[in-house]
Order: sequence, then structure tokens, then C-alpha cells
Amino acid sequence: MVIFMTATSSVVKLTAKTALKNNWPKAAAVCVISVCARLFVGLTASLAAYMANGTVGIILSAVLSFFILLPLFLGVIRFFWRMIFSADDSPVLVFYYFSGKKHYMRAVKLAFLLTVRALFFGIILLIPAMIVDLFAGSFLYDALNIATPLWTTNLYYLSLFLKTVAFVILAFIMARYYIAPFLLIADEEMEAAEAIHMSDVISKSTILDFIYLFFSLIGWIALSVLVVPIIFTLPYIITSFSVHVRFAVAEYNKRVDKLNSDSFPTFVAGI
Repeated sequence: MVIFMTATSSVVKLTAKTALKNNWPKAAAVCVISVCARLFVGLTASLAAYMANGTVGIILSAVLSFFILLPLFLGVIRFFWRMIFSADDSPVLVFYYFSGKKHYMRAVKLAFLLTVRALFFGIILLIPAMIVDLFAGSFLYDALNIATPLWTTNLYYLSLFLKTVAFVILAFIMARYYIAPFLLIADEEMEAAEAIHMSDVISKSTILDFIYLFFSLIGWIALSVLVVPIIFTLPYIITSFSVHVRFAVAEYNKRVDKLNSDSFPTFVAGI
């Protein structure tokens, strides 16, 4: 794997602050829209759970998140991506991916492909914990008509450890696709599968910079858990990631251009 540095986290964050300098009100409005949408989905799911049962609430929350929140979030990313290129978009354009069937299906397809990958890797990584849970529970022993051994109580902590490791590994695996939404936004003709593939290719050289940037923003991310500060912190966080991706894609293009120029030397007349 070839490793190259994009821009340092300090440069990325300084660039993000510059891009936000005259755009804070609109950026905050975009984040308020997304937060309100999330609250609406949460309240709707809670109401469904209260009127029916918890399972219905969970299913409804998953469906609304997939078909409403994810396309909306892609619209949020689009606003900030265009903003760092000096676009003067209205906050209303956060609903861009609901403006037509083609746009909406591209957003849903990207969400679907990423979800399938997360479920696939997640299930594989959780197999050891599932095996431990099988021996820790009473189902196996009831089926065999034998008493549950006392030592199985210790398997709870082993299962918890294996699940924690699995989710950490899954987070690192899925981090390879962090550039995919930006690529889909930047190229209106790019297919979701191609965006995911290119993200995997580019992130092999930029993933360490992305992780470092993430942890450098961890304080702001933690502060964003509170509803009120989120209108100030979330624009800065998303803009920083957008700027990082801009540098990452630019560096990748430079590397490709250099490889092409090395493969095809320039002919100089007279030599």
C-alpha cells in the first residue's frame, strides 16, 4: 500500500474555518433541518412503539432512516461539498436528492450498497461471539435435556469482548468507504458501485489521515451530542471532512497523472 500525506489536520481545519467564514448562517440552517428530521423520525418511531410494540417502532425507525434520513444526509454533504468550492446554495437544496427519481435512486442505492457491506462484514465478524452466546445460553442445553453448566456464566464477558472487537474492526472496514458519498456528489454520472470502489482505492492511501482528523475533532463530535451546540459544531465538522476529501482526491489525481506521465515519456523535438 502506497502511503502519502494529504494536508495536515491543522491545514484542513483552517481551510474549513475559512470556507465557513461567510456561510455560518446557511450552514447552521442546513444542520438544523437535518437535526429536526432526525427528531421527527425518532418521535414517529417512539409513537409507533407506544401504539403497537417495540418491534414496530424499531422497524419503522430503520425504514424512515434508510429512505428519508440517508438521502437527506447526502443532501447535507452536497451542500458543504459545494460550499468549499464557493457555491452559494440555498439551505433548501439540502432536499436535492428528493427533487427527482434519478437523484433519489442514486442516494438510496448508495445507502443500500453500504448497508449490505456493513451487514456482510458485521455478521462474519460476529460469528465467534454468536458461538460463545450459543454455549452461554440455555437453549442448547434445553435441547439436549441437560443442566446448564455453571462455568457458562463466565462466557458473558468473553462474548462482550468479542462483540466489542468485532464492532471496532467493522468500523475500520467501513471507514474505507468514507469518500464514496463525496464522489457520488462530485460526479452526477457516477454510479453508486463505482463511487464505493473508487473510495476503497483512494482511501488506501488516505485512511490514516482521515482517522487522525476524526480523533482531532473528537471533542467537537462529543459536544455535538447536545442539541443546541450542534448548529455550531456540526457545520465545522462536516466542512472539515469535506476539505479533507477534497485534498485526498486532488492528491490521488496527481498520483495518477504522475504514473501516466512516467508511463508515457514526453517527446522533446531535436533530441
